[in-house]
Amino acid sequence: MDTIEEIKRETGLFISAHTGLVPEWLARELGRVGVDLADFDLIGDDDTIKLVLGVERTVGDYRRSMLLLSRYLPRVVPHICVGLHSGEIRGEFRALELASEIDPPLVVLLVLAPTASTDFEGVNPPSPAIFKEVAATARLMFPQADLALGCMRPRVRERLEIELAALQAGVDRIAMPSKQTIRAAWSMGLIVKELQACCAVPEGVVRPGKSFDPSC
Repeated sequence: MDTIEEIKRETGLFISAHTGLVPEWLARELGRVGVDLADFDLIGDDDTIKLVLGVERTVGDYRRSMLLLSRYLPRVVPHICVGLHSGEIRGEFRALELASEIDPPLVVLLVLAPTASTDFEGVNPPSPAIFKEVAATARLMFPQADLALGCMRPRVRERLEIELAALQAGVDRIAMPSKQTIRAAWSMGLIVKELQACCAVPEGVVRPGKSFDPSC
């Protein structure tokens, strides 16, 4: 905590922290030392927490931590992984409902990505159509918030389809989009800007980025 406080005092940097579950004293300390934003992985299914993450916690524990962080920090950005339960849809819609309790400025959607040398090496990620359903629901539930497709998502198969589904569902931000996705956004009449920051950082915090030329 002393190090975070020193960095904040000497640099004035915007500090974003992936916190995980927190007791009240830790949430309070994070706010005291100047953390500007908590990136919070929000899970809406007890079985997913136990079987996938391997921890003896509940949805209630995640909700409690989210509420504590929102009490002591200026911003909390829920991160919801679509298909976290071995590619199945389990608690994603419940997680969106929980997120609505704090009226977040931004919601980040992630997509399960098969990862070599892990138990999830051979899993199938959710289809682009299923992701689109979750993203469209999030768009309707959070009309005033920014909605982002985060960096954790399949990068080989389904990459373009997931990014296009995000555009069609009304997502505002895509971390590291493909050139095809940028062109598709232009063809939809969207203004495409590059921001040199994590997709969870509020736009007003970072310097305005350059606009992309549609011929990129």
